[in-house]
Amino acid sequence: MSGSPKSTARPWAAFDAIDFHAAAQRIGSQIVQTPLLRLPCDDPRIELRGKMENLQVTGAFKARGACNNIAKLSPEDRVRGVVASSSGNHGRALAWAAQQAGVQATIVMPRDAYANKIQACRDAGAEVVLAEDRIDADVVTARLAAEGRVLIHPYDLDGTIEGAGTVGLEVAQLWPAVEVVVICVGGGGLSAGSSLALRRELGSRVRIFGAEPIGSPSLRDGLAAGKPVVLETITTKVQGLCPPQSGALNIAICSTTLNGVFTPDDATIFAAQRRLVRSEPGWQAQIVEPAGACAYSAVHSGMLPESLLAGRSAQNPLRVAVTISGGNPDPAQLRAAQLD
Repeated sequence: MSGSPKSTARPWAAFDAIDFHAAAQRIGSQIVQTPLLRLPCDDPRIELRGKMENLQVTGAFKARGACNNIAKLSPEDRVRGVVASSSGNHGRALAWAAQQAGVQATIVMPRDAYANKIQACRDAGAEVVLAEDRIDADVVTARLAAEGRVLIHPYDLDGTIEGAGTVGLEVAQLWPAVEVVVICVGGGGLSAGSSLALRRELGSRVRIFGAEPIGSPSLRDGLAAGKPVVLETITTKVQGLCPPQSGALNIAICSTTLNGVFTPDDATIFAAQRRLVRSEPGWQAQIVEPAGACAYSAVHSGMLPESLLAGRSAQNPLRVAVTISGGNPDPAQLRAAQLD
């Protein structure tokens, strides 16, 4: 775990131009206010709830940023069309939001993206361009943007952060007594937006952590360096949480809002997904992709600092919320998780 917010009273004030309440009004008719459900937890000292963005339109929180960005396009930009690189959920969300608005979308995806996610983008009317890998997808996207399409970045863009941050805004509204929030991290859009919204609504008293695979620690490394760090190797198999680097704006925000970053390994993340996709007493199975279980995996595996749990009990539990960020697993992978 690494990183901590600065010591000044309100260091995140530099980002006040990002308006989550305006975004919530802008996208309210298109997205779902997803529930905070109690999650399976073996530690009686923790009351654990999940913000179930697997139940969101298009199956992931990405619909929020996509809708917000499309709504903010000028008439001229709508004619130009939009482009984005994505391993799946951002692309699907942007394709859907663009289709709703009558805007042409081009989604550049790595060839090894889940086949169901590639097809979902096409089903929503987008042109899909397949690149060699995630890094090449960014290169192709930059070229298409230079040719005239409007780039809708999956995480390093104020409109994306603004939309994603409505997740944190809803957590604060639904559970103002929450004490700890753990947020899934890919490029940092959800963690930057939601942590900033939570700080504004609840101040410094809430502890906020990111969670990303140890095999793709782009936010951890970016926070340590104070700028984006291109990962030399990416070893995680958790699709959706392995961009080559976190965004500059995301790192700048998270450096003022996060208390740290957890880095579970793949086995821990897949084990957490298995727990969520199977029914047990008091829990109805959910469709959750591995990336969507990353924040849950950090709590499920006992990564919370013991200092936060000191003096807690079943009668006085630590109130913890985690983001369940997506529910678009590869069908074969889901079947294996449900059965093995």
